[in-house]
Parts: sequence; structure tokens; C-alpha cells
Amino acid sequence: MKQTGRRELTSARHPLLKSLRAALRQGTLTAEGCCAVEGVHLVEEALASSLEIAALVGSRSGLKMLEQFEAATSHSVPSYLVPERVFRSLSETQAPQGIAALVRLRDHHIEQVLANPKGVVAVLVGLQDPGNLGTTLRALEAFGGTACLLARETVSPFNAKAVRASAGALFRLPVFHGLKIERILELCRTHRLQTVGLAPRAPAMLHQIDLTVPVALFLGGEARGLPAALVSRLDVVTRIPLGRSVESLNAAMAASVAFYETARQRGWLA
Repeated sequence: MKQTGRRELTSARHPLLKSLRAALRQGTLTAEGCCAVEGVHLVEEALASSLEIAALVGSRSGLKMLEQFEAATSHSVPSYLVPERVFRSLSETQAPQGIAALVRLRDHHIEQVLANPKGVVAVLVGLQDPGNLGTTLRALEAFGGTACLLARETVSPFNAKAVRASAGALFRLPVFHGLKIERILELCRTHRLQTVGLAPRAPAMLHQIDLTVPVALFLGGEARGLPAALVSRLDVVTRIPLGRSVESLNAAMAASVAFYETARQRGWLA
């Protein structure tokens, strides 16, 4: 029988638990470069994505799931059983499921990823709502996206709400964060990506634009959209046609429509 190496921890001040708590609350990776995830579905997605599980943490109520995840790993993973009160101090959800983990994401190289973009490359500039970010990543994966580049002003992809909303897409898509706009534009030029921005008052409509070429789709924040100074530097600016009574779409909805249109034009949905 495989040895799990499970330990019982009773103090919320244990270094591993402090690291897990900080990562969940601050939306950052741990000092060791691990992403904190909470909930049965996300741990299942991490395992299904063949990510390295650096640690498993379960409460008494989550013991059965903890045992199942221990058994599902191909090697001995450090696991920890904690009291309910300690787990609640870690949790970022209203109804904790009693299971969390530290997972190590794949190390993607941006130049290699952009050298052969099979689908759309999404560029998010100023997106602030973590739920919108996670949903955007989920849609990007669903419609065959290649990668997501996040400008510095954008919310962290490791925010607990963003990770949940991505439904595992964060584990599989190459996501690069904290990039300067100048760096993003330079990458697009180097790899010959047509830069296409979504703006609600652009004259051209999305379906009129050729999205079959290698493309970087620029999407702005919820309140202000793309900065005017950036829009003026893009190759194409376009809009999603809407009914007269509707001024704009939610950021994640607009992104989903744009990704769908790109996939449709490329025959990816056939």
C-alpha cells in the first residue's frame, strides 16, 4: 500500500498553512511557486491536468476526499489533516468543502508559445474582476485559444475567485501576467500577430474582420475598456454588434463572443 505521509496539524500558524492562507487571500503564488486551490473540483482538475501536487490539506469533514486524492496521486504527496476551525481560517469560500491543495503550474516560455499560435492569443488590459478573468480563461480554452497575456494593471490569475471561475483552464492554458504594454506590443510584432482591439464604438463589426490570421485580441477593463493611447496603436479596432437598447456586454461575455467568432472563422467548431 502506498504511504501517504499524512500529518495532523492543529495550529493555523504552521508555516505550510500560513503559506496556503496567504496565497488564497492575496491571489499570489507561494514562495515556492505553487498555486493555492480550494475545493474538490479544482483539485480534481489539477490531477486531471497532470500537475504536480505539492501538498494536500483536508479537514475532518473532508477526510474521505483527502484519502481519495492521496490514492489518486502517482507518488507520495505530503498531506495534512487539520481541525475544522483551522480549515475555516484558510478557506475563501462561504461553504468550505474541506479540501485544498498547493499545485505547481507548468512553466511555459512565452516566446515558444507565441511562435506558433494555433488559436487566438488574448491580451487582457485592466480587467479587475477576478470572476471575469477566470470566466475569460475558461472561454478562451473552450474555443481553442493559444495563450493569455495579462497587462500589469490586470487582476492576478492566482486570485482564488479567478482560479475557481477558470474551472481548471488556468492549469492548462499558458498564462503570462504582469507584462508591460510595450512588451506585449513588441511580442505581437515579433511573432507577426495582428493586434485587434474590442471597443464599443468602433466602426467595423467583429464578423467583418479577418480573424483567420494569427491574431492577438485585446480586451479592456470593465469600466473604461481599452486605453485610448493603446487603441491608437492597434492594427484593427472592432466591436460586437448589439441591440439598440444595449450599450455594452459584461467583459467576460464580450470575450467569449470574440473567441467564438475567431473559432467559427477558422472552422475550429466544425
